[in-house]
Amino acid sequence: MTSPPLLAVDDLRVEFPTPAGPVEAVGGVSFTVSPGETVAVVGESGSGKSVSSLAVLGLLGSGRITSGSVRFQGEELVGAGRERLRRLRGSEIAMVFQNPMSSLDPLFTIGGQIAEALRIHRPISRGAARARAAELLREVGIPDPERRLRSYPHELSGGQQQRVLVAIALACDPALLIADEPTTALDVTVEAQILELMRKLQHEHGASLLFITHDMAVVAQMADRVVVMYAGRVVEQGAVADVLRSPRNPYTRALIDSIATPTTPRDVPLPAIAGSVPNAADFPAGCRFHPRCPEVLDRCRTSEPPLLDIEPGRSSRCWRHDAGQAGEPVAAGGSVPGVR
Repeated sequence: MTSPPLLAVDDLRVEFPTPAGPVEAVGGVSFTVSPGETVAVVGESGSGKSVSSLAVLGLLGSGRITSGSVRFQGEELVGAGRERLRRLRGSEIAMVFQNPMSSLDPLFTIGGQIAEALRIHRPISRGAARARAAELLREVGIPDPERRLRSYPHELSGGQQQRVLVAIALACDPALLIADEPTTALDVTVEAQILELMRKLQHEHGASLLFITHDMAVVAQMADRVVVMYAGRVVEQGAVADVLRSPRNPYTRALIDSIATPTTPRDVPLPAIAGSVPNAADFPAGCRFHPRCPEVLDRCRTSEPPLLDIEPGRSSRCWRHDAGQAGEPVAAGGSVPGVR
């Protein structure tokens, strides 16, 4: 018997106010995260992936959810009170943001910030919170944790700061960890260390992981399933191995083509997707990807395709499914690095 999802997002719509009127940044997004599962949400900047994840915790600022459902452990979070969401954040659902320098308070020590996360949600003394903070720093691989408790964020490297954010996120053993591009500001070596750390700690803590990224190579390393977003819409989703080996949407194929493989010639530039993601205030008619799509049909310019179930566990938004022309495999030679 299949267990119910830990997180279920259904037909989520989010809009933001602008001088010209409300703009819908996320339109009709649906996905689930099962217990212990890692789901990656991938897309370029402006695709709506981060907005979708922030909506789960009600962290939209001036934005608002206009319709749809966000259910966590069966509880509806859309419309939940501020106190309920405050108790949920950091305790049952925790978030790791992409920029540790803007997430950590420069005026407080590392130990004080970890202890605060514990004491907000747990009946624990100052001494016990400090001892647990040292344990967490040791767990995330920061040397001499007792000394580092007294450090301020600027005294740590970028990789160490990100490890501190992971420690804070895991402090209360949340059931769901949301990571919003947590390695964007890090170099390649440190990125690999942080990704390996998150995999290890997720396994040890038994948490589910919603991983937001723009990098298909990271998806291949981290995720069980992938949700591909473009211009506020889900355009494809399915098991990572299936999607990466046989993408069914032109946008997904374009993202995969940008991954360097062991056989990629060093003197040949990787393919790039022409143009950029349209502004939410000016989405094109028809398929939102059609102005950039190398496989565009006349129908794509005037009518938006629905998200169709194309096989068990797989869905895609493309008129070529209707025409029987979708589903080209990854280019020849094309093993995708890290596909599990």
